[in-house]
Amino acid sequence: MPRTAFEHNGFFRFRLEPLSRTHEVASGLAARVHDPAWALARQWQFGEFAGQDAGSPVLAQIDGDSTLISAWRPAGEGDLPAPAGPRPWVPYDPTTGPLDALVESEDSAGPDEYLRVEGGAHFVRLLDQAGLTAKLPQVLAAYAFDPMPAGPANLVTLLAPKVPDAVELAKDLDGNAGNGLRVPGLAAVGERWIDWWHGVAPAAAPAAPGTPDALDTFDPHRFEHSTDFSFGDRVFHAEEYLGDGLDWFSVDLDPAASPAAAPVPPFHRKVVPSTVRFGGIPADRFWEMEDAQLDFGSTDVSALDTGRLLVIAFAEVYGNDWFLVPLEVPAGSLTALKPIVVTDTFGATHTVERAGRDNPHWNLFTVTGADDGLLLMPSGQGAVGERLESVTLTRDELANLAWAVQTSFTDDRGELVDRRARWLRIAPQGPQPNPVGSYAVQTIVPDYWLPLVPHAMTAASIRFALVPLLQPDADSKPLGRLLHTDHWVHEEEVPREGALVTRRPVLARWFDGSWHVWVRREKNPGGGESSSGLHFDVVRPSETWP
Repeated sequence: MPRTAFEHNGFFRFRLEPLSRTHEVASGLAARVHDPAWALARQWQFGEFAGQDAGSPVLAQIDGDSTLISAWRPAGEGDLPAPAGPRPWVPYDPTTGPLDALVESEDSAGPDEYLRVEGGAHFVRLLDQAGLTAKLPQVLAAYAFDPMPAGPANLVTLLAPKVPDAVELAKDLDGNAGNGLRVPGLAAVGERWIDWWHGVAPAAAPAAPGTPDALDTFDPHRFEHSTDFSFGDRVFHAEEYLGDGLDWFSVDLDPAASPAAAPVPPFHRKVVPSTVRFGGIPADRFWEMEDAQLDFGSTDVSALDTGRLLVIAFAEVYGNDWFLVPLEVPAGSLTALKPIVVTDTFGATHTVERAGRDNPHWNLFTVTGADDGLLLMPSGQGAVGERLESVTLTRDELANLAWAVQTSFTDDRGELVDRRARWLRIAPQGPQPNPVGSYAVQTIVPDYWLPLVPHAMTAASIRFALVPLLQPDADSKPLGRLLHTDHWVHEEEVPREGALVTRRPVLARWFDGSWHVWVRREKNPGGGESSSGLHFDVVRPSETWP
């Protein structure tokens, strides 16, 4: 029925609104077809009646084996006493914590001054809770800090005279169940404190040879991790792990390695399949409203977009033909499936083979070198903190050098030092202009730019060696833990795009609710080539060049 509305511009506007002729809705909901014979004929022409008498799956029987990781070790030749060879396997249980904490964690260097003061403050707090504050002077006399060097006041210098040294407390309490303190009557406090201390500083105690804390997978000459993992009768090798989180694509199968002895237990599951659902799938019911957020019909495609057209046709025509069979596998396992037996609604059974059995190229999530199996690494990504140290590896074609630019590091007191900001405060001034000009042997490079000089090892092998840069009023030397004075790096680890190596703290929670803390060393692509501004025999004119 048309409705008329007069607009101010002098024109009439008509709107058509459908109105029901009756007061019932059954006829409309029935959606009657006035010519059913024609509709059936059109369905026959398009082959919609050429179906199969197939039922829907109602039960799936899954058989296979799921092998848990049993051991790990740093890869390569070990530095243990003769005979030289691969390092021994270190047992690992996925229920104890994420594997990243063992593989990525840096070797123990002892707690810094900040952590020592924090541990002492926690001991004072436990004394107060136990009502033993009167014994604090005795504790300070027995476990006092050494005199702090002169410097600006900070949290460490303010608290060190008022709290005991946590490292000295730990030396007396380790292995003594709280009874090793030099001050009597503090056994209960000492036992509570040492349990807390091992949670925040697990590497404070000396690590025994062959234990995870005594092993380091990090290669300082490549800034990468290299490690092996044993799963049953297989060994997986991570050759160039960058420290950004373990996953199935981080490793390859190593058929030549000898695994640690471990069983390969089978499993048997019966599950109920469920239909696969995804955005844009056609609705199952006639009057069901479909989601308009994803409309395959409005996709912009051309006649040559074969792949896109096939995806749309698959989603619109065959989307409801796929079913999902859930299977829960444990963390840190290698799971391989046998043929799945499916029972449909008519009671018939069907055997479904693995998709890539006859075609090895049709495999998803398969490790290189392995023909089958889903590898689920026991990885806990966790929350990554701010950078504790940052080193950029870059090439300088104008100076014909490579550089290790250490922009920041963490000092012994646990404080982050910005070397660039510090250099801007202490950088020497250039020569004053004079009427006849000036001469300099070389330009001054910031002290946090550390030169990497190429050394030819063989006719086809070059490596970069970290050497001191001699220049007036500037002391260029590496600080922190990523670089040292006699450091060298393989040439291929400093590409044209450069590399960024960082140290970051990680806090992860495992599936049993336990918390795990470690410091990750991670390598990422850099920002390209750089220029240090290093020049020799520099003549500065008295006036600006045109």
